[in-house]
Amino acid sequence: MEALIELLKNNPNAANAFGALASAAAAVLALFVSAVSVWMSIRTSAHQREHNALTVRPLAEVTVANYEDSLRVKLLNNGIGPMILKAITVSDGHSTRPSIIDWMPSLPMERPWNNYSKNFHNRTVAAGSELTLLELTEAEGELDFAACRDSVRMALGQLTVNVEYTDIYGATMRPVRKELSWFSQ
Repeated sequence: MEALIELLKNNPNAANAFGALASAAAAVLALFVSAVSVWMSIRTSAHQREHNALTVRPLAEVTVANYEDSLRVKLLNNGIGPMILKAITVSDGHSTRPSIIDWMPSLPMERPWNNYSKNFHNRTVAAGSELTLLELTEAEGELDFAACRDSVRMALGQLTVNVEYTDIYGATMRPVRKELSWFSQ
């Protein structure tokens, strides 16, 4: 070590060369650290985007209610982000229509439906919310509800509902299918 110090004292060109090498080594090390930092930032950003997409993911579920005084088909969003509907199609196995109400028989004596939904394209269902696709509930004092309910049950029992939707980032989620055979049992 003493010989190196002595060489640097006596030979200024050697000292300059050593200083230039040390500066070059520091610059290369700084470049390496910068490259690693950029790589880490890109990876962290990608992980954050993936995490953000998963934290607002919708989860569709078609539920049915088949009671003596009420029939209902609902679409629930059990996820933690908004569900953007692209299409709901309803099929009997041979043909397809855009909503459940399009398959329903006429109700006797112009009885109205309690609730139904149509036109689903780009409709949003908030996280934890529901959309009633069809509802028929007995009114107080209604005399012929059983016949009405049974004809609707028969029509519903042959249908299958298919829900296509995306999350708020436009990522297409796996479609949800629900056979409504529960109403024919």
